[in-house]
Order: sequence, then C-alpha cells, then structure tokens
Amino acid sequence: MDNTVTKTGVEAEVKTEVKAEKNGRRKRLRELIRIYLWILPALFLVLVFLVVPTFQTISLSLHEKVTISEHELTRSMMEEIEKVSGREAGRGDRIQEFSGWEKAVEKILADYQVEVPLSEINTEMTIRDTAQMLTMNITRLWREKGIEERFVGLKNYRQMGEDQTMRTAFKNNLLWLMVFTVLTVILGLLIAALTERVRWSTLGKTIIFLPMAISGVASGVIWNFMYFKDVNTGTINALLNLLPLKNFEGIAFLGRPDLVNIALIIAGVWMQVGFCTVIFSAALKAVPVELHEVAWIEGASSIQIFFKIEIPLILSTIVVVVTQMIIWVLKVFDIIYTLTKGGPYSSSEVLANRMYMTAFNENNFQYAAAMAVVLFIAVIPVLIMNVRNLSYEESIR
Repeated sequence: MDNTVTKTGVEAEVKTEVKAEKNGRRKRLRELIRIYLWILPALFLVLVFLVVPTFQTISLSLHEKVTISEHELTRSMMEEIEKVSGREAGRGDRIQEFSGWEKAVEKILADYQVEVPLSEINTEMTIRDTAQMLTMNITRLWREKGIEERFVGLKNYRQMGEDQTMRTAFKNNLLWLMVFTVLTVILGLLIAALTERVRWSTLGKTIIFLPMAISGVASGVIWNFMYFKDVNTGTINALLNLLPLKNFEGIAFLGRPDLVNIALIIAGVWMQVGFCTVIFSAALKAVPVELHEVAWIEGASSIQIFFKIEIPLILSTIVVVVTQMIIWVLKVFDIIYTLTKGGPYSSSEVLANRMYMTAFNENNFQYAAAMAVVLFIAVIPVLIMNVRNLSYEESIR
C-alpha cells in the first residue's frame, strides 16, 4: 500500500515537472516570436536595401554591356577574310572579290550570335561597307531580342588589374589610407588631450568640429578658393606671397600631379579631425580622476600620464576611430569630385570617384559594379575588427 502511494506521488511529481517544462518552453517560444515580430521590419529593410542590392551588384559585376564597334568589326572581318582567302585585305577592297568571304562573314555573325542574310551584301560593297551594314543589323537584332549584357565571369576584375587609371586609383587609396588615417587620429588625439587642459576647451573643440557640420561639396568649394593659384584670390598663395620670395606667381596645388594628392588629403583631414577630437575628448573624460591624482602624487608628468595611463585606457576608442577613418577613406568621393574630378591626368583618382565616373559618365555599370564589390570586400576586414573590438568591450564590462 505504501509503495503504491509512493509510486503514485512520484508519477504526479514527474507529470507536474513535465507540465512545467512544457509551459516554460511555450513561454520561451512566445517570447522569441514576440522578439522576432518586433525586429521583423528591420530584417525586412536589411534584406531589401542591403542583402538583395549586394547580390545584384555582384551579379552585375560578372557581366559586361553588349556593345559592337564598327572599327573592331571591320578589323575582325579583315582578319577572317585573310585567313580563308590567303591574301591581304584592305578596308576599301570589295568583299566579294575574296574567295570564301561567305565563310568569314558567317564566322563573324556566329561570334555575335545573330543571323543576317548574306543576300544583303551586294557586289559593290567594300569590307568597310559590309562592316557598317552588319553593325546596324546586329545592333537592331540585339535590341529586338532584349540582349543588353552577357556573362563574362571575372573579366571586369582582371580588367581592373590591367587598367592604368585603376592602378593609380588603388595607389592613391593606399596613400590616403596611410597618411590621412595617421594624421586625423594623431591630431585628433593631441587636440583632445590639450583642450582638456585649458579653460576654453569647449570653444576650441566647437571650432575644430565645425567642418563636420559642412557638407563635402561645400568643403570642396572652400578649399578650391584656398588652393587657387592667383595670389590675389587663393588664400594659401596669398600667404606665401607675403614671404620674401622672388618672382612668386603662385602654386597650382590642384593642377600638379606631384602635389594634388597631398593637397586633397589636407582638405580631408580638415574635414574629419573634428570628429576624432570629439570622440577622443569624451573617452579622456571617462578616465577616472583617481588615477590622475595617484599619478601626480607619485611624481608622474603630464606626458607620462598621457602615454602610460590615458592611452592604454582609451585604446578601444582609438581602434574604433581608426576603423571609422579607414572606412571614410575607402569611400572618399565628394572632396575628390568637387576639387579635381580625379585630375589632372587621373593623378588624383580614387576607387569611389572612378566608380562614379565609370557608371554615370561612361555608362559602364558592369565595370563600376566590379569596383563596388572590391570596395565592399575591402571594408569587410575593417568591420570585423570593429565588431570584435566592441565584443571585447562588452565582455570586460
């Protein structure tokens, strides 16, 4: 009897635990559903405006715009005719004078995946005339079939390695990456540390931060006047003209390939150093006052406190600012486009400006998409470093 009662009690207890566990699971499931319902609009926006465009850009970068050049078609036809006839062909030669010309034309048409009746080529037509006629017919047939682009794999990426302008853009982006990032971070850190030690720190930081409130285009206009060659108009040349320099006629900062990149980087530093200053100033204010007091008692100087106490404590903030500056450099565009448009002679080209010019000036969106993918890939390591730094900060709090 006692065993029966005990067994019944155990079973009831087990059932209660199972029921409680089921209720707990249902509660957690409801919580998860509620959470995901709240973040569903954000996930939808990410999908529509980030994920889908990213894959579309990658797909576009693997294609090229279908175009036909009359000059290239004429040259290709001459080469094919020379192969089948065994003798040299000129643009003004009549095409039907060459044996096997039909085979050469069919080979050309097969390459462009169209069919044009050979009866349209009469005895009076030269190779050039034939190429003109075929160019018009191929273009018309492509439009009728809706053929605008074709898959070319990694051709656009290989072309970037062979493109001299793109190599200049890569080199300039690397120059910006090293010089601009170092200058903005160091100057921002020094200004933040120095302004914290004076009474008018708020006014000083406000003045330094003002360029951040100005658009990139407006900043470009300002620095265009600053760099103007005329000593009566350009601010910098006007200041240099005050020095005892013989026959000084002004320096074309934006017109000399050896000076233009440094001039643009200085303008970029002027635009972004305020951001670095404000972030570093907030980080330095968070350093415990007790550490400063102990250091002063121990006889440490201001420089020692700065390098031995403040820098280590705000190291994570420095990493964040560095990553932000690197991302800004990789997508720098407005200051370049406003001041030089990549000139003179493409000496100040960067990836973002080249991408814009290729897409909207040259109407080659496929090649521009490949540049966008390269920029996207370049940003990924920086983002990963930033996320890891933030995760580390969360773990030690």
